Amino acid sequence: MRAGLLSEQRIIDLVNDKFVATWVLVDDLKQHAASGDKFARTLSINWEYPLDLMFLSSEGEFVSKLNSFRDLPAHHEVGHPRHPFGPDTPPKSLIFMKHAMTFLQR
Repeated sequence: MRAGLLSEQRIIDLVNDKFVATWVLVDDLKQHAASGDKFARTLSINWEYPLDLMFLSSEGEFVSKLNSFRDLPAHHEVGHPRHPFGPDTPPKSLIFMKHAMTFLQR
């Protein structure tokens, strides 16, 4: 993800301009959620392996997510064996941009 989608300049510019980007270790997330942290609980409830991107409102409410197995195509050499591949699969950058624009326009 970081070496592909998140290394494209237009994606970097959009993320830097419109989003607060961070990452969380799943074990830390579960620990904080169990101790009553509302934000960690929101993330934990909506997490699914191998989640790559989660979109939350400025109030910390879950809005949507992109999952690499389901939403973001991979090259068959590096992808998951059950991931649907095909010649018509759009580039990850297009999928992300459409998703981000939908999120920003809501």
